[in-house]
Parts: sequence; structure tokens; C-alpha cells
Amino acid sequence: MKYIILSLGCAKNLVDSERFVAILKNYGLTEADEWKDADLILVNTCAFLHAALTELDDTLTAILQEIGKAPTKLVVTGCVMNRGLKTFQEKFPRVDSWISLKDLAAFENYLKSSVLPKGADISRKRLLSRAPLEQEQHVYLRIADGCENHCTYCLIPSIRGKLVSVPIEELVEEAKALVKRGKELVLIAQDSCMYGTDIYGRKALPELIEALHKIKGFEWIRLMYLHPDHFELSWLPLWSKYPKLLPYFEIPIQHVSDGIIHAMNRQKGYAELKALFAAIKAGVPKAVFRTTLMLGYPGEIQEDRDLIDKFLTEVDIMHVGVFGYSPETKGSEWHYPEAWDWDAVRELELELESKLEEQKTAKMEQLVGTIHRGMIVDYSPEMEALCARLWFQAPEIDGIVYLENRPVDDKLMVDIEITDALGDELWGIVTEED
Repeated sequence: MKYIILSLGCAKNLVDSERFVAILKNYGLTEADEWKDADLILVNTCAFLHAALTELDDTLTAILQEIGKAPTKLVVTGCVMNRGLKTFQEKFPRVDSWISLKDLAAFENYLKSSVLPKGADISRKRLLSRAPLEQEQHVYLRIADGCENHCTYCLIPSIRGKLVSVPIEELVEEAKALVKRGKELVLIAQDSCMYGTDIYGRKALPELIEALHKIKGFEWIRLMYLHPDHFELSWLPLWSKYPKLLPYFEIPIQHVSDGIIHAMNRQKGYAELKALFAAIKAGVPKAVFRTTLMLGYPGEIQEDRDLIDKFLTEVDIMHVGVFGYSPETKGSEWHYPEAWDWDAVRELELELESKLEEQKTAKMEQLVGTIHRGMIVDYSPEMEALCARLWFQAPEIDGIVYLENRPVDDKLMVDIEITDALGDELWGIVTEED
């Protein structure tokens, strides 16, 4: 029998999808190339924003049009189970099963009772816990799920629930099982800084990093989702103590105007955020920053946006993502907020994105002639070149480097001299030492 899985949303959702795929493979199912050839289609959903629910609506409509009257089982799981469920159940009665968020046991029972043919051997054929959906050189390790920050624009606490950290020993075992899949271990959570507070009564990120750093096989450890209100400056020596820990700081600030920050139920305003970035740079001179900014929050005025421009001239942030505020409501029903001026918010996004593109191009051009450690991750038939990521380029979001030559002995970890730059796309050569 064959399956297809669609994993929508973020990397944290991808981890759940890999666990669902492992169950399918454990019972002998293989991946189909086309929807119409699949015995089972599983859609793991995102419901974080209105746009995510629109994408889900379009996705389910397209799948149903493709499979028509075929006996393909269509199963939906993920975040929609805690937001918008009633609306989607009414609109898509053809869906065969709605599996609760992360309910692996329910999915396994459904597979055995409703998908595998009668009389089939329903014993496990493998003992996989996660099966890769991507063939890359990075693997995600979700160290915690859920959040208790209750930012006013975010529904994560109502969708994913309270913070639930995974014990260090379990994460170490999971990471060891992932070593063969890649050279980079990416730690993710809704708020990585708060890891351990629920099970250890303290922020236990340093102990976790120490334990993971001992695992042989990973060259890089990358921390993602470092909430600025919860980052501890006392952690900065970690980046000197553990060489695998990349000096890459993803700190989503969302805004810098004190009034908007407080309306968002966040703490650090302009001065505090500027001081935080300065302290990190002083403690870790090689530090590279990524952040996200939200525009159009209710009550935001031009003076607030001018502060963003000012902040970005005073703080050197290499990677900046821009998002428009989206009005979100809790509940099982999902409604289109027609009164919201989507076009006005999009114009704000485009305006800032244009400024950031110019700044990013200038930053990347300054890298020409410099040498950085990189990891070869793919081959581009279109460019007829190997693709790599430098240490300051996180997977999927920070761009790539096209290589003009091949490394000796097909090494994956190489030193790369940047020869040209265009936005997030860089060109480089593997240096002679490698």
C-alpha cells in the first residue's frame, strides 16, 4: 500500500509529520508519487494564522478534485483540530478521519482498523520513531512544545497548549538516532529559552546543550526561537565553551516601539532590545542575528514604524523576516475577517521588505572575499553547481551558496570563499585547503 503526506506549517510540525510517516513505514507502506496512486493521504495542518487556514482550504479542495471517487483514504490532523475544526468538518465531509493533534496512537489504530486490508499482517515491520521527509544535512530536534507567553497576536497557547519540555535524556537518545541523517542539529520550540522550566523548575538550556554537544557526528548545533524577554546573558560563555554551538542568534523581536511591544504583551522595548543585542555581540563577537518584525498591529502609527527603521540602522541584524498582523480568533469555527484591511497591511510589508532587500544586498556584498565554514547540502541542476549553506545561514530561510568547484574527496564540511553576492544567493569557491 502507498501513502502521501503533506506537512503544512513550521519545522515543529515537520517533526510530528516525521513521526506519522514512521508509523506508516513501520507497517510496510511506501510513498506514492501522485495523489491518485495513494491508498492514504495524510494532511498535517497548520492553523497559526488566517493564511494557514486558507492554504488548508485550498489544499483539501485540490486533493479531493484530484482523487475524485477513488477509494483513497483522506486523513487530517494537526493544529486545525484545535482551531477551525467545525468549519472544516462541515465543508469537507469526504475526509475519512480527523486525528487529534499529535495523537500517534489514534492514527496507528486507524491505520490498522481502516486502511490495511482485512487479513493483513498488522504487526510492526520496523521500529522507526521518525522517518525523514527531507533529504538534507540538517535535522530538527523539538526540545519542547507549547507556550505560555500569551502574546496578544498569537494563538499558539490555545492551539498547542502549555509548555511541555522533553527531558534531557530523551532528547539525547533521539538526537543519537538522528546522527546518520545530517551534520547539523537544529533545536526548535515555541520559546527555546524557557526549556526545562516546567520539568526542572529552571531554564535548563545550558545543561541540554552540554549533553547534546557530547554526541559524536554532529558538526553544528543551531538554536532557534530565542525569545528576547527570556534570553539570559549568563549563557553567553556557552558559545566559547562549546565549539559546535553556532554563534547564530534567532531572536524574534516582532517590534521595537514600547507602546506596541506592551500592547503585544511582551516586555523588552526599544532600549532593552538594543542593549540585549549589544550585550550578545560584546560577549560573542562573531554573533550573527536573525529576527522577525510584525507590521500593522492595531494602534500602530508611522512613528512606530519609523522606530523600526532607526533600530535597524543601529543594530546589525543580518536576516530579517517581515510579517503583517493578522486578526485571529479562537474557536472551532473559522471566519474570514472581511473588515480587516489586508491591502493596507500588505503595503506596509512591501515597503519594509524593499528597504531590507537593499540593506541585505549591501551586507552580502561585504562578504565577498571572506572565507567561512560551510556545509554542502544539495546539487542544483539549473545552476549546474553544488549548493552549500554557510554557518550563518539557517536551513530553508537564510539562502544558499552556489559553489564554482568541488571539494576534495567529496567532503561535506568545507571552507568557502565568497566570490559574488545577490541578495540571499551567494557564489563561492571551496578553498585550496579543502
